[in-house]
Amino acid sequence: MTRRTQRVGNLIRDTVGQVILTGLADPRIDRARTSITRVDIPEDLLAATVYVSVLGTEIQQRLAVRALNHAAGHVQELMMRQISLRHTPRLTFELDENFQRTLDTFETIERAMQEIKEKERAQQATDPIEQDSPANG
Repeated sequence: MTRRTQRVGNLIRDTVGQVILTGLADPRIDRARTSITRVDIPEDLLAATVYVSVLGTEIQQRLAVRALNHAAGHVQELMMRQISLRHTPRLTFELDENFQRTLDTFETIERAMQEIKEKERAQQATDPIEQDSPANG
């Protein structure tokens, strides 16, 4: 990815994010739970894959991506009004599975940390040596 395509991708990401927040009224797209994570765009700038993250169930995620792809033409039109490019890239939306995997990893780490804390508390409650030590008393 060249510097130019990276800049255009970032511009598209920001603009499409704003369009989703302010320009779409589709009830299948929950604006509070939908965000643009990244945009992949080839050197010719004729197409762009917009990766989205949708917080919710798998059904809600698929429904939102389907709705975004259905509204892609409208999103392109609104985007074209805000940014000036020789050719407006054809947008396709895909669910960003990397983002979901990251969230799943954080949840797994959080659960593990909770289990460790609970075991430490249980150990301290049943350990008579710590209760009789001079530092505690």
